[in-house]
Amino acid sequence: MIVDLGSRDWRDKKIREWLLQLLRFAITREPADRSAVDALAKELDLLGHWSRPAAPSFFRRTSHEVCAAIQAPDTPQQTAILGMHLERIADPRLRRAFAAAVDLQQPQQPALRRGSRKAPDLWKGLVRK
Repeated sequence: MIVDLGSRDWRDKKIREWLLQLLRFAITREPADRSAVDALAKELDLLGHWSRPAAPSFFRRTSHEVCAAIQAPDTPQQTAILGMHLERIADPRLRRAFAAAVDLQQPQQPALRRGSRKAPDLWKGLVRK
């Protein structure tokens, strides 16, 4: 089986796998799950690099920050890190699951429901008295 490392679909799957692994760590807080996050982050950072970069790139740096924030969520800085991570998650279900796992409140977005608002009285003012 030949895998095109430049394939957008393949990269999207790896990023989703990384996000799911972060969610798993947020739920379990197990060292083995943290190691799995680190391994995936390293793999993602090395994509497109023929040699190992000198400093951690986005995925390793972000993994370190998010995992540290998961383990100590009560400080303002950690809450900001978790909030920033939530904003990066495009899938609403995954975002809600991660927010619940780290006990972080998401801003409520108004939901439009059929029949939830009273329709304006279209005939008001047109009736003769």
